[in-house]
Amino acid sequence: MPAAPSGSARKPPSVASPAPADSTPPRIRHAPLTDRELQMEALDSPTVDRPSLLDAIDGSVSTSNEHVLLTAELSSVVNPTETVVERAQELAAVTFPKIGSKGAKTEPVAAEEPHSYGDRASDAPMNAGDDVKEAPRVTDSSHEGQSPVSAVQSAMESENNHSGHDEEAGINGTGDDEDEEEDETGEEEEETTEEDEVGEDEPATDLNENDDEEAEEEEEEEGEDDEEEPKLKYQRLASTLGETLKKDAVSTMAVSDRFLALGTHWGVVHILDLIGTDVKRFQCHSATVTALSIDTNGEYVASASDDGKVVINSLYSSEVLLVNYKRPVKAVSLEPDYSKKTTRQFVSGGMAEILTMTGKGWFGNKDVTISSGEGPIYTVQWRGNFIAWANEAGVKIYDVSSQQKIAFIDRPPNSPRADLFRCNLVWKTDYQLLVGWADSVKLCVIKDRSKMDVSSGLPSRYVEIICQFRTDFIVSGIAPLDEDIVLLSFMTDIAESKNVDVIQSGPASRAKSKPPEVHIFTTAGQSVATDVLSLIGFEHYNANDYRLEYLPTDNPAENTFYIVSPKDIVVAKPRTLADHVEWLVERKRYEEALKAAESGKSSLEGNVHVDSIVEIGQKYMETLLSEGRYEEAAATCPKILRADPTLWEEWVTKFSKLQQLPIFYKFIPTSNPQLRPGVYDLVLDALLEANYTMFSETIDSWPPSIYDVSAKVHSVEELLKGDQNNDLLKDIAMRLNSFDKKHDRALFYALVLRRPKALDSVANHNLYAFIQDHALLIMEYDDHILNANVAIMSAIESALLNGSDSSQIFGDIGGNAGLGKVRAATKQDGVQLLVNYPDRISADKVVVQLRKRPKFLHIFLDALFHKDALEGIEFHPLQVELYAEYDYLKLMDFLRISNSYSVEKAYEVCELRDLVPEMVFLLGKMGDNRKALNLIIERLGDVRRAIEFAKEQNDEELWEDLLKYSMDKPSFIVGMLENLGSHINPVRVVERIPNGLEIVGLKDALIKIMTDYGIQLSLRKGCEKILVSDTVELLETLYRAQRRGLILPADVTCSICSLSLEQKAEIDMIVFYCRHSYHELCLVPAEEQVASPSSPSLMRGGTKSAALTPHIENAVRHVYERPNPLPDGRVPIPNLPVSTPGRVITLRRSKPKRFLACPICRNTNKGKLAPSRYE
Repeated sequence: MPAAPSGSARKPPSVASPAPADSTPPRIRHAPLTDRELQMEALDSPTVDRPSLLDAIDGSVSTSNEHVLLTAELSSVVNPTETVVERAQELAAVTFPKIGSKGAKTEPVAAEEPHSYGDRASDAPMNAGDDVKEAPRVTDSSHEGQSPVSAVQSAMESENNHSGHDEEAGINGTGDDEDEEEDETGEEEEETTEEDEVGEDEPATDLNENDDEEAEEEEEEEGEDDEEEPKLKYQRLASTLGETLKKDAVSTMAVSDRFLALGTHWGVVHILDLIGTDVKRFQCHSATVTALSIDTNGEYVASASDDGKVVINSLYSSEVLLVNYKRPVKAVSLEPDYSKKTTRQFVSGGMAEILTMTGKGWFGNKDVTISSGEGPIYTVQWRGNFIAWANEAGVKIYDVSSQQKIAFIDRPPNSPRADLFRCNLVWKTDYQLLVGWADSVKLCVIKDRSKMDVSSGLPSRYVEIICQFRTDFIVSGIAPLDEDIVLLSFMTDIAESKNVDVIQSGPASRAKSKPPEVHIFTTAGQSVATDVLSLIGFEHYNANDYRLEYLPTDNPAENTFYIVSPKDIVVAKPRTLADHVEWLVERKRYEEALKAAESGKSSLEGNVHVDSIVEIGQKYMETLLSEGRYEEAAATCPKILRADPTLWEEWVTKFSKLQQLPIFYKFIPTSNPQLRPGVYDLVLDALLEANYTMFSETIDSWPPSIYDVSAKVHSVEELLKGDQNNDLLKDIAMRLNSFDKKHDRALFYALVLRRPKALDSVANHNLYAFIQDHALLIMEYDDHILNANVAIMSAIESALLNGSDSSQIFGDIGGNAGLGKVRAATKQDGVQLLVNYPDRISADKVVVQLRKRPKFLHIFLDALFHKDALEGIEFHPLQVELYAEYDYLKLMDFLRISNSYSVEKAYEVCELRDLVPEMVFLLGKMGDNRKALNLIIERLGDVRRAIEFAKEQNDEELWEDLLKYSMDKPSFIVGMLENLGSHINPVRVVERIPNGLEIVGLKDALIKIMTDYGIQLSLRKGCEKILVSDTVELLETLYRAQRRGLILPADVTCSICSLSLEQKAEIDMIVFYCRHSYHELCLVPAEEQVASPSSPSLMRGGTKSAALTPHIENAVRHVYERPNPLPDGRVPIPNLPVSTPGRVITLRRSKPKRFLACPICRNTNKGKLAPSRYE
């Protein structure tokens, strides 16, 4: 339930007690009802309008800088599976201001010496045998035969008469009918008077007044600035407790980790589970239950009552122990581990002014008096080896192990009377005791004495007060919270409480009580938090009607506290992270709530009481948007929206409406989750309209598959039509076209933008057709890349600075930087693409595009010529002029290689540019050698070139002309002598030298001629020796080869008769080096010699030739059809010619020749294999 806004002056709604289940009247009362009982009866009646009645009873309460904790209806439906916090009815509209002007009155410990009470003679502890006396049993027969209510009233009358004062608005108060009527009829007037008084005293924060708007605004501002988060959260204990409290009232309570125990004014002990369900009850007393104690193991519950009885009930058996002390018992405490010990001891005390330890003896219970005669015992607590109790003198501590009183803690000076307000004792640890009595708070620590002090007779332990302070309220309960102290306060005028015995003049007015408050203090007395609790019927209760019980946990910072009043029980727990987040959200402090939720996300999962992180984050972002903090809102989105595409799209729309997408776009996810394409299109359109740079960054970071790339390409190209010089738009268009698989368009923009390595995509995407149609763009791109190439430019500059006419990279550049760039351009990637793929790129189309840029045309044709001189042969006439214009140093090589140009036109071009070497070459090519020689001699004056020209032409007349022209020029004579070599005889030159002509260097030239001649002779001799040596070596090799033996198969046969050696053993076998073998008689018969069928000797025409006999013809044919024994296979031969008229095959008879030849391969090298050797 959301809290009310801080500082609002709105009256908290009055919430009635739970509606009664039936109208059954309570048990019979034998004493008149008090005014409060009458009011409770009215509340229990089903015919009464409960909210209006509560309004009449409660009235309006005004507090300063505080807001009353609103009450809520107790829930009647209980789920037994829920926890205490989940089951309890949560309090409405909680606001916890810090203590204002009323703070704690701190008394620093330094103001007093540490109380080591065992050291003072007056406070010396008494041994058990010194002052412990057995008190006589007192039997109070005045209560016999009375009803529980009458007994309670009688006991309280006796006690009140003894103390001399009446308890205000208590359930034990007495009065007659007239007083009740006066109270009822005068109630409204008292409420009005109190409201007026409160309005006069505290006019700033009356919750029921709405007139003073300025005060409200100031309060709201102060509340927003100064409001601090409470430390505890509160929830009512509901379930069946509401039904119980309709007919009875709580007088005391004890808690354990298993169950809760309630004692009521009707003398009943209720056992509740932790969610408030009544699971068991003991009707063991006839008067108010004053104290409860639960066994450490949760098996026994001890109760003390004003009926003088102490009853110990077992929860899991029928065992009951009842001890009647005959006087009202105010305190009881079981020893630790009561259920596991055989001694079964407990301590109790009350109005008999005796603190008794009762345990099992040989013949029944055994009572040991620990203290007596110091006034009534108001409370006792036993933990570990120490028992602490309080009486009118103060607080004392007893050491069970040593059976000694080790400390006496006196009440602070100027304290209210001891019997007015209950002393609250709580063991924080086994050695730390918290004491809250009236307006005093102390923290005591039990410490061990030194061995020296113990040997001197002092107790082994002593108590030191490490913390003490005073408050401006009455302490109704005390409990530890980690290192802090929780106090349940009853707000009253302490000064009046201190003067309670002063006789007042006139009738005493009965004022309504203020709601109790829960304070958290540090051990230094500093207030940390203050919470105001609006408990049911708080107006009628006093300090002793409230109790504060706590359930310790393993973590002291997570203790559970129970605030008990007669008609209400509230559970308080330290606020968790979920509560902290919820509190921040209620106050619209979303940023802090978000940070807190993120820091403990795991602890918040499944908590229905706290808004989810997404909801908190969205509220926070909406707040940021309303404040114009768009960047912070955008940066928060990824943490809040996470992987929810619906939320992302919703927030994209919100930022779009605010025209803040240029801020938001960086945080929009592209995957996990991926939004609809339309959302991304919306963002990109906004970015393209707002800022090109943002658009460019976005398409780089976003995958192109999530938006409509084609639409974006169209949008960008439309913008380019109006801004053609915008390079950023061109770059965007290049990338978008690449994303859209339009690689040709992407390449176009890359070339326009001169992107390095742009041409790499040509081969990857087969863009040769695009290259063919954009040759000029390619050449411009190459030119830009070349000029930007630092390495090439540095190489050209280095060549020029060093005075060199050539470059190691580009060859002879004639000291011309421009020529070096032209040479380098022919090796650029673009040109190479144009020339290396003639099957895909037509040179004709490229030339057409480059005709208007002659330089680029020359670069392209030059590269094409060097790749393949015949590729662009139709452009050679054009290249003559291009070479002459842009690279004249290569013109000579071109003229020498190519024959596809007009010599006359080429000469005109060279003559126009005065290119003499080229003119000489062209004249020589035209046959005008004399004119060419004259140009060399007259224009160039280069004898070497003239000699080379004469050598090329190899014209005797040209040599003669050269000799004639050179005779009157000494430099030419010397040059000719040095360079003629073996082309002409040097004697011819020497003979023609005119007598008396002085020639510088003639001697050296002649010496050089002689030297060259000697060198030539030496070379000839050397060559001759090498030739002879090679000849001899080859002959020896041939000789060795011919002497080498032949390997024949075992079944070697004659290639003519096909008979083996064994079959004609008497005939020798002849084997040629071609590996054909024959019988000697078959190869050379006595009278005939058979040649090859193709031999001219066998194929002669004429009528005189005799035809071959069938025997001889078959033999010859058989020879040629025999397979060759070599691996080469069968030797193909032509078929024998058929005899025709006029042409016959004859066998020529002649004398046996000395040298035989193989009939098949005409090999004359042979060897003779004799039968005897074969065998």
